[in-house]
Amino acid sequence: MAKGGHSHRSTLKNEHKPFKSKHASKGQLKNLVKGKVEKSTGSTNNKANKVLTKLERKNLAKQLKGNKILETKISRKLFEGSHGVEKIITIISLTNDISPVDIANQLFNTILNQDEKKPIDFTYPSVNSFTVDRFKSNVKVIIPNQDNFLKILDAAKVSDFVLFGISATKEVETEYGEQLLRSLTAQGIASVIGVLPNLITAYPKRNLQLDIRQSLQSFFTHFFPNDEKLFALESESENLNCLRTLCQKFPKSITWRDTRGWLIADSAIHSQENGTDQIIIEGIVRGAGFNANRLIHIPGQGDFQINRIEKIPKLNRGDVDLDIPSYTPDENQDTLEDLNPEEIDMDDFEDEDIYDDDNIGIRMDGKNYFDDEGTRKIANRTRLPKGTSEYQGRWFVDDVLEGASDIESEDDDEDIIGQAEDEEDIQIDNERSSSSVKFAETNTEYAPTEFDSEMHVDLSPEEEEAQLRRFREIAREDLEFPDEVELLPNESGKERLSAFRGIKSLSNCDWDCDEEDIESPSIWNRLLRISNYKITKNKINKDHIKNTQIPIGNKIRIYLNAPSLILERFNPSKEPFPIYELLQHEHKLAVCNFSFESWEDYEEPVPSRETMIVQYGPRRQVIRPIFNQNSNNPNNVHKYENFTHLGASTIATAIAPVLFNNAPIIYFKPGQTDGSLEFIGQGTFLNCDHTRITAQRNVLTGHPVKIHKSVVTVRYMFFNSEDIHWFKAVPLFTKSGRSGFIKESLGTHGYFKATFDGKLTSQDTVAMSLYKRVWPEISSSWTE
Repeated sequence: MAKGGHSHRSTLKNEHKPFKSKHASKGQLKNLVKGKVEKSTGSTNNKANKVLTKLERKNLAKQLKGNKILETKISRKLFEGSHGVEKIITIISLTNDISPVDIANQLFNTILNQDEKKPIDFTYPSVNSFTVDRFKSNVKVIIPNQDNFLKILDAAKVSDFVLFGISATKEVETEYGEQLLRSLTAQGIASVIGVLPNLITAYPKRNLQLDIRQSLQSFFTHFFPNDEKLFALESESENLNCLRTLCQKFPKSITWRDTRGWLIADSAIHSQENGTDQIIIEGIVRGAGFNANRLIHIPGQGDFQINRIEKIPKLNRGDVDLDIPSYTPDENQDTLEDLNPEEIDMDDFEDEDIYDDDNIGIRMDGKNYFDDEGTRKIANRTRLPKGTSEYQGRWFVDDVLEGASDIESEDDDEDIIGQAEDEEDIQIDNERSSSSVKFAETNTEYAPTEFDSEMHVDLSPEEEEAQLRRFREIAREDLEFPDEVELLPNESGKERLSAFRGIKSLSNCDWDCDEEDIESPSIWNRLLRISNYKITKNKINKDHIKNTQIPIGNKIRIYLNAPSLILERFNPSKEPFPIYELLQHEHKLAVCNFSFESWEDYEEPVPSRETMIVQYGPRRQVIRPIFNQNSNNPNNVHKYENFTHLGASTIATAIAPVLFNNAPIIYFKPGQTDGSLEFIGQGTFLNCDHTRITAQRNVLTGHPVKIHKSVVTVRYMFFNSEDIHWFKAVPLFTKSGRSGFIKESLGTHGYFKATFDGKLTSQDTVAMSLYKRVWPEISSSWTE
């Protein structure tokens, strides 16, 4: 017996020790969690995600359930019953062999005849309001002009249900049907329903009907995955089920639309009050409600002020002489000024620049080279200039939310370093300062400065083909050799590139967003400025809901200070006449950033500054955006893009009216025929950031002639010694990743000696990057 005593092993099984590894494979991690996902709180405040306990998860699920029940109760109270709000239904046919009028007759007049009611005379186009007694529901049926692309988009924008008619005999064309579907889904759409008006007539045999229905169902679910059934209207039971779905189902919400007040006019008349033209519009409030201090936007016509709003009460039997509640604007009413007043002295708003001259980089003609090493900093700016009036103070948006502990606040102080340019030394040749001279000279043929100021003249087929070939060659060169330019032997690089500056790195250089530049827009200092867009957006939306005077579901009468010419374009019985209430500050111009992604069927590259039509929120604007990289540089300086190519996502920047919603965006350009539009891309409204700097890069390239270890003789980058001395402080790099600098000039023909951090090969290319500020352009309102 052992000294320590005898003991038996608990088991004879010899288990191997598990393999000790710090990192498990993806399969092991997947098996470990078994598909479980831990829910986390909505706001983390940049802290590690906290794993919720079982009690916290149950409480979170209870809150989500309560919110869902509350939304259902609001929708039920709004739409249910014979006195509920009308459900707006738009009927669209995706092919030209079926008529939306026939679809409306099949769907609604059948049930009206069964209820022994007078059938509705649907015409094309038209807007009809009536009641379906069997389901106790009020509906408004819109049949838009199928030949006008924008009319269809406008009708679907204000609809609760969009009814798509799909033909069983004709395929949906890419140029019309698919483009329409992609545009509707890109702009935001509520509930959709697909119908087959000619399935049974075209295919009497049931087996063929099932095959065709399955094929069309696959096509429809490609665009709307959550809608699984198509209704054959020729079948009485399916026709009744489709109508029951329209009348009893609660529609989905469109976020950007329903966070503001809007309505469709039931009637609109012209009147005069105190010698001022007015338009009196009646309708039922939708969305978040109305406030008399906000502006009203009429699509295609502009923004207008409210004179007063009257709430029309619901009359019961025996009610007479009821007082009509009226709401008038007060001193806080929004004005129609879209720019900061000129009387503000913007120089008082900026403090003196504080910099250390000893640490500033080498300067050449006012340009700061190697400026990322400098410590020139702009001092903190005050909230308001001295002597600012109450009205002028509204242009400086307060970004601080009271009690907003759940929102991360950002530092309003900016560490932006800039370079002051002496006006005496600035001489810029507009034709030679672009990133590609060839592109600048030829692009004017494809991007006119005015959208419709001149009559379109058709070119000869030979000239059209030649211009298209040149355009595609330029786009191909930009894709293969971006930003590369060449100096001519008799050309001075000092003069051609006088507006450019040399910096070590674009991502960490210091650049003043308010630098003095003769190419900057004249209204730059008068634009609306928002230091923290996210917090400001939340504040404005919360204030709008809190200050709503007339909530959803009430019938109102709005008196607008607008000319009577508007009524000549709108007929509420033929097409919808929508009006949208703007949130505070949404009339003002700001530097707006949009995301841009080309449509997959639009294969042409889109050049920067090309005239296009952008639709965001209730607005349509004609813009000439500057494209820049979707990068996340800490200094907010981003590289300018000459083109945006298929499959690439980029940022489009322009000066346009601000929007306080992350609304979807669609882009159009004029089509081949007069009045037609072509869908070219989609995106999202990102923010309003005036500190976002777009820098255009020019790359000068040279060829190594002699290589001795790390010392290289370079030619063909410059053609005179004066240019070499001028750009001597700018760093060099090679295509293989080496970096260096100019050591000395050799001779008088542009040869120079450079030193690199490693040995080069004869196949390498020596390059130099120069950057120039590119400013956004002002947009204009789109009018049909």
